[in-house]
Amino acid sequence: MDSSIKCWKHSIDALFPKDIPNKKIVYFINIIHIIGVLFIQYGVLLPPKYLKYHLIYLIIIFTSYIILKNKCFMTLLSNYYSRRIYTFLCIKMNDAKILLILSLFANVIFTIEPSISPYNFLKKIIS
Repeated sequence: MDSSIKCWKHSIDALFPKDIPNKKIVYFINIIHIIGVLFIQYGVLLPPKYLKYHLIYLIIIFTSYIILKNKCFMTLLSNYYSRRIYTFLCIKMNDAKILLILSLFANVIFTIEPSISPYNFLKKIIS
């Protein structure tokens, strides 16, 4: 538990640094960054008809990691405007890419077979 609290604090401090130029634009970029991360993590819970958008997003993110040599374009953009180098991840980039690939594969499976998608599973449980 202690490490997750440290990770949370590190991420918040990096996403919303106090002593930087262009604070408003950096904060705006990082709020969009958070929304993007949430979409990566929880997009698989979308209704099956929307999973294709999540899949496209995951492919774009993964491709950007390849093009930018394991760097996130949102982190680079935020660092550019803050004129500082911040790292937001508490895990290694290779681990993040593995999780992204697993999410990609899960998305493909749920897109091909929507009846086993988490959305439909949860919908059946709630009904």
